[in-house]
Amino acid sequence: MDYHIQMITKDDKLRILKFLRRFFFRDEPLNHSIELIPESEDSTCLELEEYCSMSSFENNLSLMAVSTNGAIIGVILNGKMDPPNDEEPEYITTCENAKFKKILRLLNYVDRNVNRDGKFRGLNILEIRIMSVDSNWRGKGVAKALVEKTLEIGKEKGLHICRVDCSSYFSGKLCARLGFEQIYELNYADYVDEDGNPIFSPALPHTAIVTYIKKL
Repeated sequence: MDYHIQMITKDDKLRILKFLRRFFFRDEPLNHSIELIPESEDSTCLELEEYCSMSSFENNLSLMAVSTNGAIIGVILNGKMDPPNDEEPEYITTCENAKFKKILRLLNYVDRNVNRDGKFRGLNILEIRIMSVDSNWRGKGVAKALVEKTLEIGKEKGLHICRVDCSSYFSGKLCARLGFEQIYELNYADYVDEDGNPIFSPALPHTAIVTYIKKL
């Protein structure tokens, strides 16, 4: 391989955020659907950056793929999931960005449905939160290598399950190929506001957010 995978540390934070601004923030299906990121080249969403930063850079669970010339070509931000809570988390309630709050509420809605009946209570769950690859390196197995290394680390640390909520058709396709089990699916057309209109309408082929798990 003409790249290697290494652990992300807090010292990598600025480089990682710069990478995500370029290859993830604007193009992720939900972000793109509601135009979360303004069009100007250097614009970003500070709340999204804070969400990415929540423990992801200091927990020895997140990884990056680095090319032989030292450039970041792929990132996977992972974390341990908190126990499910019936109350809306404070970071959602206090979010001042109305567009990003919509995304946080969707993820929380999915989480509550996945954890209905307490089926995962008491388990230590590793969550893949964000996965992104440099557009010039897509289709070369970088995302697959990052997921496989994540599973290896989760197993070493004694975690029970790896979970990922795939808002993108392509990340879902990868998880299915790697033997993850689909346990929940929410069609975007069925997630509506008080007037019955879909809150998110991503471009095809992104039609649903799908939750996958894999036992470690």
